[in-house]
Formats: sequence, C-alpha cells, structure tokens
Amino acid sequence: MGVNHQQFNLVSTDGTILRGRFWKPDTSPLATICLIHGIGEHSGRYDAWARRFCRQGIMVYALDYRGHGESEGQRGHAGHIGELLDDIGALVRRCKRNFGDIPGFIYGHSMGGNLALSFLMRRRQDFAGAIITSPWLELVKPPRPFLRKIGLWMDGVFSDISLSTGLKSNQMSSLPKRVEEADNDPLMHGKITLRMFNEIDKSASEVTSFRVPVRIPLFLLHGDKDQITKPEATEAFYQNNPELFKMKLYGGALHELHNEPVADEVFQDILDFIRSKLPR
Repeated sequence: MGVNHQQFNLVSTDGTILRGRFWKPDTSPLATICLIHGIGEHSGRYDAWARRFCRQGIMVYALDYRGHGESEGQRGHAGHIGELLDDIGALVRRCKRNFGDIPGFIYGHSMGGNLALSFLMRRRQDFAGAIITSPWLELVKPPRPFLRKIGLWMDGVFSDISLSTGLKSNQMSSLPKRVEEADNDPLMHGKITLRMFNEIDKSASEVTSFRVPVRIPLFLLHGDKDQITKPEATEAFYQNNPELFKMKLYGGALHELHNEPVADEVFQDILDFIRSKLPR
C-alpha cells in the first residue's frame, strides 16, 4: 500500500507557526491517529513508524509543538501548558475537519503522553481511544525537593532560562543505529526551560490525581527498564479504571518502545487495540 507524505503549517491560538505533517494511505483510511512527540524531539522522527500504520490503512497526523523541530518558539519553552494544548488542538481540529467521519485516536509518547492525557482531561475526549507510551507522569530521577522549591521560586523571574534535560540517546533506545540517528539529528535538542519543566511537572500531578476522569479507552504501554519515566506511575494510572483501560509492560525495554527490539510486538499490540475500536 502506497503512502502520501506531506508537510504543512498550522497556526496556534497565539499566532505561533507550527510544522505539521501527515501520512495518508493511497486508499480511504480506516482511522486517523494524532501523534504527539516527546521533549526535545520532533514529528519527523516518527516517519518509519507512521508509514507502518499507513500500510495498514491508518492515516497519521503529527506536529512539532512550539519550541521543537521546525516550529517557532524558543527551544524547549512554553509559557503555560495551555499553549501546548492549543498547539495540539490545532492539529486535532485539522484532522477532524478533514476526516471527522472515521474513528480518530490520539497517541502521545513520553512528555507527549503527559500532554495527550492533559488534553483529554482539559479539552476534549471525542476520540475512539488513546495510545499512551512511556508517559511523563513521574521521572526516574526527579529533581530533589529543595531544588523543586527553588525552581518554583525562580520561575517568576527566570521563567525562560534554558536548562539541560540531561537525557542521553542510549537511555531512549538500546539499538546502536537508533542512538546514532538521534545523536546526529540536527532537530533534536536537550533543552527545557524552567517554566516548561514546572508546567509539565504540575500537569503530571494533575493528570495522576485523576480529578477529571478519562472516559474513553486508553492503551498504556511502558518498558520495565525505562530509565527516564517510571513504569510504576503508568501502572498506577491504569488502576484508575482497569475495566476501560488496557496496560502492557514490555520486559527489558527502554523508553522509546517504537525504537526498541520489541517494536514489532508494540506495533501489533497498538494495531490490535485500534482495530478493536473500529466499527464491525
């Protein structure tokens, strides 16, 4: 099955210009995915992954949210989480405007998983389901409590100060080829501002509190050797509604499940989840 890949621009609520892209099968798609990437990366890294879904008749939309990839904005910065949710909203509206008559899914990875869950809780839940991989709900190595307090105090004065995420490519994938690709990707960056960290950290607390229930099917996936985000936090979130949600841990897998030796298994599991939500 052929794939039509195109890039386009989106304009967020505040006028920020964002780079978006889609992968469309050459037949009428069965469903759509809105894909939300993680911190420091960009939607182009998902090209091969998106093409796999396309070959199964599923169209994929993705964007570089502000401060990432080819979109405008200071690298790794957002003044408020609402700005990031506005960016996601622009992508979702385009997808639903063009393909609102077929089932749609939202798919978030890492920080994108945090944002996708926040989007569901704060903005809209009119999706057939959600796929959440390795979400930033709790970090394996969070800042110490006294550093968090200092960070919150400094936020009011130095909100856009840029910090290193401290992430290494070999923490994301165990495959040398994927590590090399990430290290040589000019659009990858290891930056996050003080404000953006505080906003995502606060969002993680709000999401895990489950004060606003998610009422659509969720498929939560995590590697049990993740060195960046805690699989235990994903498991705890799953327990909020184990009858509606689905959870799978992958033995020996690191953070980027789609770039790990278990990728084929992960893909089939996600595909099976999507197919289970399509009209019979």
